[in-house]
Amino acid sequence: MSENISRRKVLKAGVAGAAALAAGAAAVIPKVAHAKTGKKIRWRMQTHWPTGVGYYKDVYVRFCDRVRAATDGELDITPLPPGAIVPTKDVFEALGRGLFEISLIWPAYWIGMVPVAGHINGQLYSWENVSEMYGYFYDMGAIEIFRQAYADHKVRFVAPLPCAGLALFSRKPLRTISDFKGFKVRSTGIAAQVFQKAGATPVFFPGEEVYQALQTGVCDGAHWGGVSTAWDMKFQEVTKFIVMPYLANINNGEIIMNHKKWDELPSDLKAIVEECASSCGNDFLRWSGYNDIIDIEKFQKEKMGELCHMEADAVAQMRKFSIEVVDEYSKKDPKYCGKAGELLKDMLKMTGRI
Repeated sequence: MSENISRRKVLKAGVAGAAALAAGAAAVIPKVAHAKTGKKIRWRMQTHWPTGVGYYKDVYVRFCDRVRAATDGELDITPLPPGAIVPTKDVFEALGRGLFEISLIWPAYWIGMVPVAGHINGQLYSWENVSEMYGYFYDMGAIEIFRQAYADHKVRFVAPLPCAGLALFSRKPLRTISDFKGFKVRSTGIAAQVFQKAGATPVFFPGEEVYQALQTGVCDGAHWGGVSTAWDMKFQEVTKFIVMPYLANINNGEIIMNHKKWDELPSDLKAIVEECASSCGNDFLRWSGYNDIIDIEKFQKEKMGELCHMEADAVAQMRKFSIEVVDEYSKKDPKYCGKAGELLKDMLKMTGRI
């Protein structure tokens, strides 16, 4: 009982901390004292985001600009597009080998190598808001589990990159669990395994191929972050439904980097990188949340699309499948997934969802 009470207090502290982070999202340059050394540090950064999407410049490039401004040009990060140095699927390993320095990327790509990365993304139907996510990471201590797991591969986990939800665009209505049977869904990571338990058939295509796959019926549905991030991928042109509620109300990307380069940074530059990464997360959360509102309205009024609401029993069953996948990963990887999974279930118990 005392442990539960303690964690409730911790969770409340996380809510307050997350609110403070969100309130500070508009700050352009972190207020961290920095003693200039005159030494120029140049890094290269690669993402999986296509250059044509709105958040490429507003979130990704802006992160690099923030770091440059906050360090008076001492740390200069060049933002590069997908595949500029290595294919997206090889980014994690390449960072560990020191082929380049830093990345804004999606954790689901390497759950085969680092299973606990699935917890960084977030489980389906778990966190209901960003306060819960930040509480889980920073106040309940999950971030230290992730950092230890990544350090085993010579990679530093810097910060989560929250997006306002994980939205499923579909060519077909999905209201009950039986509707998922045979449903071909472009999905990655742990989400794909939850879909499989529901009877769906997960398939994978690189981001640039998803539009055509939806258009031709090679897949029936797909997710790419929230509504607004998928909107920039033009999913709304080749689907008729957005499934509600979101698969996840908060879904995380990540900023990660080569651990040796992290260790070489002086403490003030480390603080600046972390503060800029937090600001980047708030940029993405704000951008995706606001544009989701706009794009959902456009989907209904301009595209004549429909919001398809899943029945409560179906949502509960999907959450059950999600926890089953969490437990399966905990058995495979008790050192990291086991600890992260127990923390997540503690939170879900505190919030009355399991």
